[in-house]
Amino acid sequence: QGSSWLALGGSPGSPKSPIAARLLRRSTVARRSSSGRESLTPAEAHLFSLGLSVEQMAKVSARFGVDSSCDVERKVKPILSWLVDLGLTDLQIRQAVVGFPRVFGKSLGHKLKPAAQWLSEIGMSDAQVANVIARCPQIFSCSIESKLKPLVQWLSKIGMSDAQVAKAIATFPQLLSLSLPSNLMPKVQLLRETGFSDAQFASSLSLFPALLAYSSKRVAHRLSVLQAQGLLTETSMRSCMKLTDSRFANFVARFD
Repeated sequence: QGSSWLALGGSPGSPKSPIAARLLRRSTVARRSSSGRESLTPAEAHLFSLGLSVEQMAKVSARFGVDSSCDVERKVKPILSWLVDLGLTDLQIRQAVVGFPRVFGKSLGHKLKPAAQWLSEIGMSDAQVANVIARCPQIFSCSIESKLKPLVQWLSKIGMSDAQVAKAIATFPQLLSLSLPSNLMPKVQLLRETGFSDAQFASSLSLFPALLAYSSKRVAHRLSVLQAQGLLTETSMRSCMKLTDSRFANFVARFD
């Protein structure tokens, strides 16, 4: 990783937002003179050292203020250091920061560390914990007691083993951000209505947890079509959910 925030990884192109334009202008001024009036704030400079592009930095700045009032020593550096100690790579840290800039507004002791500890307690390896945090840093805004634990308990209740639950979350971390009553439960009911047992659902979800990210309308329609054609199996369900509408129609047409 570049050791200086001056190395922005190539030309950022035309900024797409006023904040990005301001950052590009200020970074250019800072390159010319460290005492320039519009030079980067300490927080901006520190985050640029991670390799963030101007556009990525603009996103972080828009969602979590990194102006001169931002305390780098108390807010930014301790959290970044903890992420490194946790095993996240430079790329994963950038993903987490850009994906959830408000991470710098969360308490390290009361929100961040407990979330990572909880992931370990449900059977995840250090590498899986790092992957989940990088891909779904919004976990830091979720309540362990009222959101995360009930979700895992429900997954266990429908027949998933501890290993299957850990695998599903590691494969598709966004599962943790989905609503249990308005998303997960209704989709399980759709599968039950087409003859899937909880055991079959548990098996399918451990292999293809992204199933739950599709809209209920898409899931219901495709299950109905596959069932009507006598094509509904765990394998066909997983394969067909990924297809575009036109490819799904072509797939079904082959069996008419």
